Amino acid sequence: MFTGLPLSVGILISGGVSLIYSTIGGLWADALTDFAQFVIQFVAGIAMFVIVLAKLGGIGAIGGIWAKLPPNHSHLFDGPYTFWFVVAYLLIDFLSYNGGTWNLAQRYLASPNGKEARKAAILSGFLYLLWPLILFFPMWAAPLFFPHLAKPDQSYALMARTFLPPGLVGLVLAGMFSHTMAMTTSDANAISSVVTRDILPRLSARTRNLSPRGALVAARTTTLVFVLLTMLVAVEQNAFGGVLGLIITWFGALVGPISIAMLFGLLPAYRHSGPAAAIVSLVGGVVMFALDKYAFHVSTAATVGLPVLVSLILYIAIGWFSRNRALKPEVAQMMEALSQDVPSPSDTYATTGRG
Repeated sequence: MFTGLPLSVGILISGGVSLIYSTIGGLWADALTDFAQFVIQFVAGIAMFVIVLAKLGGIGAIGGIWAKLPPNHSHLFDGPYTFWFVVAYLLIDFLSYNGGTWNLAQRYLASPNGKEARKAAILSGFLYLLWPLILFFPMWAAPLFFPHLAKPDQSYALMARTFLPPGLVGLVLAGMFSHTMAMTTSDANAISSVVTRDILPRLSARTRNLSPRGALVAARTTTLVFVLLTMLVAVEQNAFGGVLGLIITWFGALVGPISIAMLFGLLPAYRHSGPAAAIVSLVGGVVMFALDKYAFHVSTAATVGLPVLVSLILYIAIGWFSRNRALKPEVAQMMEALSQDVPSPSDTYATTGRG
């Protein structure tokens, strides 16, 4: 929409750039790209918000546009996105943004201690309450400027080209480009770390004592494979229901089963839900999604919500049936460690008076 390039070409370009800098720069390159895209998106989003408000007559338009919009635009729920869909997705987002999505968990793990991780989580939650209202307002107002838009999903791009000066249009494009790369490389770095350090050593004895160089090669290879697979899925996105289908249905339905064992396994109440519970709950959730998608053809709300519900029930049930089994010493030790927090350097200095 912005450049006139075919979608597949844009995917290959952004994926190729992501592949180069993520395999060379690793987590630092990913973190810096994340920060850069936030700054770019913030400037462009504020500019679009202010310009649209000015076109609509000022600050009063925030509450005044709803009477002018088509009646169905004021409905809280529409089409397949029913009340139960919203409930299911709120649960999935809760799991995802608390660490169920691997690249977000990596952000918490990179914090120096639990106190700093909590600060990051609170700031992130505040921004997610405020920023979408600013970012989405121009799209909500789009029917007032383009009442007969054939493809509503292109409203933001069309408004940017219509209202923003050329320099800011480039800034919006750069923000979208960098955000796409940041999301791809975040997942790639997190997955390469888990595969290299946790999965491969379990599958092959040759990978248990890799040299630093060997571990780096393995991580870069994993990153390469993951980004290439991501590009393939993106090019073939129509087979998965389009962009919205990938984001809402596939991501929503699969992140829940993946998150259950990761997050609930950190809580003492579920200390008896071991590896078997984790594997069974994950497989059960994925099977439920496959049945919903290809056998039962249920509603979008059920397709998204039932997999995480099945995973949760299986994980809790298996732990309950194993509640009288003695814990392994390493599990008890891990639970004890999780209940404590490492003091930050500033706390140590304030207590001891030494740097």
